[in-house]
Amino acid sequence: MILYTSMPHEVVFSAVQSDFEKHTMIEMNGIPLMVEQLENQDCRIVRMMSTDPAHYLDANLQPGTVLKMTIAPDQNPSSSL
Repeated sequence: MILYTSMPHEVVFSAVQSDFEKHTMIEMNGIPLMVEQLENQDCRIVRMMSTDPAHYLDANLQPGTVLKMTIAPDQNPSSSL
């Protein structure tokens, strides 16, 4: 991918590591999502990583949507929702 822009790369590519430490990849109903950890057991959808255009029509998975994190008994904590 090539990005043509007149903005300095410091503006385009954040150099603050703490911004990236809060992001986690999860899978919800077979759809890969990048989420940001919030307080409590909540997370906010940052972006959807699916290649299926139909997944982007789901209003419950739009960026900015806050999800409650729960752990099912038969799943690993890192991949549950």
